Amino acid sequence: MRYLPRDTILLSSASVLSDSWLRSQHYGLSREDDHHPVADHGQLGESRHQYDWVARYASPLLAQLTPQFRTRAGVLVLSDPGGMVLESTGNSGFLKKAEQLSLAPGNLWSEDARGTNAIGTALALGRYCEVSGKEHFLSRHAALFCAAIPVYSPQGKLAGVIDISSPASTPWQDATELLSRAAWEIEQHWVQKQVSPGQMMVQLRLPGPPEQVTYTHSLVFEDGILQGANSLACRDFGLQPQDFGKRHQDTLFTAGIEDCAMTQVGDTAYQVSIQTPKKRTGITVPGKSPCNLTPEIPTPLAPSGVNIEKALRVVNAGIALCINGETGCGKEYLGQRLYRQSKWHAGNFVAINCAALPEHLIESELFGYMPGAFTGASSRGYMGKFREANGGMLFLDEIGDMPVALQTRLLRVLQEKKVVPLGGNRAFPVEFSLVCATHRNLVAQVEQGLFREDLLYRIQEFTVEIPPLRQWHDRHQFIEQLWAELGGPARGIRLCQSVVRYLADCPWPGNVRQLLSQLKVLLALSDDGHTVTLGDLPVRHSPSRTSEPSGAEAVSPQHPAPGVRELEAIHLSQGNMSEAAKRLGISRSTLYRRLERQRT
Repeated sequence: MRYLPRDTILLSSASVLSDSWLRSQHYGLSREDDHHPVADHGQLGESRHQYDWVARYASPLLAQLTPQFRTRAGVLVLSDPGGMVLESTGNSGFLKKAEQLSLAPGNLWSEDARGTNAIGTALALGRYCEVSGKEHFLSRHAALFCAAIPVYSPQGKLAGVIDISSPASTPWQDATELLSRAAWEIEQHWVQKQVSPGQMMVQLRLPGPPEQVTYTHSLVFEDGILQGANSLACRDFGLQPQDFGKRHQDTLFTAGIEDCAMTQVGDTAYQVSIQTPKKRTGITVPGKSPCNLTPEIPTPLAPSGVNIEKALRVVNAGIALCINGETGCGKEYLGQRLYRQSKWHAGNFVAINCAALPEHLIESELFGYMPGAFTGASSRGYMGKFREANGGMLFLDEIGDMPVALQTRLLRVLQEKKVVPLGGNRAFPVEFSLVCATHRNLVAQVEQGLFREDLLYRIQEFTVEIPPLRQWHDRHQFIEQLWAELGGPARGIRLCQSVVRYLADCPWPGNVRQLLSQLKVLLALSDDGHTVTLGDLPVRHSPSRTSEPSGAEAVSPQHPAPGVRELEAIHLSQGNMSEAAKRLGISRSTLYRRLERQRT
């Protein structure tokens, strides 16, 4: 089931584009305007304080999505309901250009500020939209492709927007699905975190095997009265913000929901599951409520060769953990898993990309500031990332790329466990789990004078090495698990054992990320009930071992399988068939015909 919280809008629709452009003209804008509307730092801090869903509920998701931006030009942007950019992260190279294109925090992207654009237009329409190239009202933004989707609070109120922006020449073809999933996960996390003892959460799910990728309707009731819901439930039940705190569950479900295994919403039947959280007991984190050591949250696959139990003990003991490994081997996912299973999970997961911190915002972003600390400072001040992580986990990604000047201040915070905001003389105590990740050799960085030796000892109290995928011992099982996660078995699509063996023997220089991309291509090209054989594979690598498949299914790197050129193009296009056809210089229908001929 594909989930879009509101109807999808592509601005190639002439009427929608025309309406947005008319609104832009009504605001007094002209296409050649070159102004850069930016909020002052005080307004930015005020908005971050008011719309703290970004720090509380979006940070874990941002850490999961960051790897996708390392090899693709683009940034992920989160804004408040007024179109002010609160956070932006992504490809470190494109981030510099993004700042020039006004995608850094504090910039205003409402329609009245910049005319037709994905963030502002998604806010105006209350639904997903894409704006590409010259569809932007302001000519200066014609170099951008942007896609945005609204995020709603559990009470049905617009909380902001999550956006992907990239060069118009290389648009994100999978932006619709990626953003739809991201918005649903943020809203789902938000709803789950707000369920308290005495309340009942009703979840509706399409029938199917547990591994099937689907989206859940979530509604929260207390004494039968609606208290919260995600936007998917709001859409399908026709809920409005005024319904919360007033609407009774009997008006939504014709039968007593507590006794139902299935229920009907419109023309669709859903499986029903009910959660009634009990009073929590367990370890108390400073400044937080007691929490369970093991939350009921699904955990990602564990990287091979990593002792999760030992790493979890280290994290729970407050010992700094450093995760080393090649790019794409799963460092971010391991950090997420440890956070979710640790005693710190009731606090915030605050991820910082050390390679992408804007120089002019480093101190105020990390350390915060006091009211009136500088001209334009918020009257309430700003907490800063270190204090946001208090009671939770601070995940420092790409620690090896942190500027030396910032390393000194970080070391002081880690040693003293205190933070002094800009403009203040009071030190605020902080207690968090520190997890760092890097693909660099930090010892070599120290020898070259690029990393402080004393900081190295402080962040590497315990080290976890994630081996590259080619060295994993359970590659066969891992491939089967990934295939199930992608939904292959749910569609009756299976990988024959020759394919599993062949994939397991490939060297995969891009590690898990490259393997996952290959499996997505195979899934996109397979019909329901199809068995994937070696003839369906684009041959890119010689097997890393001497064993070769034999018989009719054997494929030699010197004699690749038919259709390799087409499959290569699809792989490079991230599974987008239109883009792949353009790469090959043929029409999409011709591409489909060629693939069908190879299959038969």
